[in-house]
Amino acid sequence: MKAPDRQRVLIIEDDPEIQYILSVILAEDDREIIGAVTAQQARAALEGGDIDLVILDLILPDADGRSLLSELRGEPATAAVPVVVLTARAAPEIRQDCYALGADAFVEKPFDPEEFGADIAVRLERVARAEREALGDPLTGLLNRAGLEAVCAEAKDEVVLGLIQVDRFGVRSEGWGWDASERIVREVATALRKALPENVRLGRIGGGDFALVALDEDLDAVSALAEAALGALRHLRPDDLASEEGPLTATIAVLSILPDTSLEESLEIGRQRIFQARATEGDHVVAEDVGDVARDGHVLVAEDDEISATILLHRLEKEGLDVVRFDNGQEAYEDALREAPILVILDVKMPGLDGFEVLERLRKDHRFSSIPVIMLTSMGQEADVVRAFRMGADDYVLKPFSPTELSARVRRLLTRGRSPASL
Repeated sequence: MKAPDRQRVLIIEDDPEIQYILSVILAEDDREIIGAVTAQQARAALEGGDIDLVILDLILPDADGRSLLSELRGEPATAAVPVVVLTARAAPEIRQDCYALGADAFVEKPFDPEEFGADIAVRLERVARAEREALGDPLTGLLNRAGLEAVCAEAKDEVVLGLIQVDRFGVRSEGWGWDASERIVREVATALRKALPENVRLGRIGGGDFALVALDEDLDAVSALAEAALGALRHLRPDDLASEEGPLTATIAVLSILPDTSLEESLEIGRQRIFQARATEGDHVVAEDVGDVARDGHVLVAEDDEISATILLHRLEKEGLDVVRFDNGQEAYEDALREAPILVILDVKMPGLDGFEVLERLRKDHRFSSIPVIMLTSMGQEADVVRAFRMGADDYVLKPFSPTELSARVRRLLTRGRSPASL
């Protein structure tokens, strides 16, 4: 995905002199000019990334430009991209063909460079305005979720994300009313924008939830910026706040995310960290998990479905956990006897021993009394769920499952251990 503040123009033209003229008159710091001499080269450029505008000659070495125009309009990714036809073939029937196929403009050669450049600038501004509206939050002018995703897509390495949640926003906004809540959200957005440097991209997720993305800062630097943002919020004194409610505060989770981690997955991790942080206190920055997650040892997974196992192992290993997987209940149980795991995830229907049998044997052995067990199964009958909890399961997750949600459940059990009621 291209950078959200940079536009890409594709010039499909086999005349090198016209290619050069167009590249000169259209050159701007916020534009990338891409040249293609043939239809084949043009297709490769279109597959390589988002294009904001196409300038198309009709006479190409390997195709009639009209056939390429038809292809552009037939593909969802390029159906709405503006196409300006630039050609020496000025016959009325050709002009009509081009407009019928979806051309946005038809310019005859020779053309006036200044006039042509001005026309393209106007068209690109329209594209930019539409993109800003698509990627922006209308209430605050910050990026919206799609805009934040676009920023994250720029990254080739880890980025640092900060999830900012105004404390008790939902409860307090009910008392403020709709208009006052929107005014306060705008004031929060302004305060955050002023507190953060320009290289940190700021967005609003919804309600009183905001997010910042830093592409070139480390975890410690962003944690310091988050502290500054909290200080700015504490000094806010919106007229709509009742004095007895106290000042606005927020809790911020700061975490590093890998390029292959989706924004939604990262936000969910941030929400979990904030939830854990608020169990003790709010109004602070948490850059690591609250509580020490046990990692000395392995997570034992007993799952015979290859797809479920692959998804599960990928997710848990991304969390830094050592995972051992078996597709046979008997083998999983024997592994547990050799080296007690820190957590067990059991499918119910397995060869050897089924999940209930493994669970029962583990709970009869005092060595496994404090080890959390999660049942992961497609068996959703109430009797199965009740049976699992009576036998000592700590959680029961139905397939198909959310990897992010299951990861959060694993994290909770590793952080807090088994509840007293389940022991």
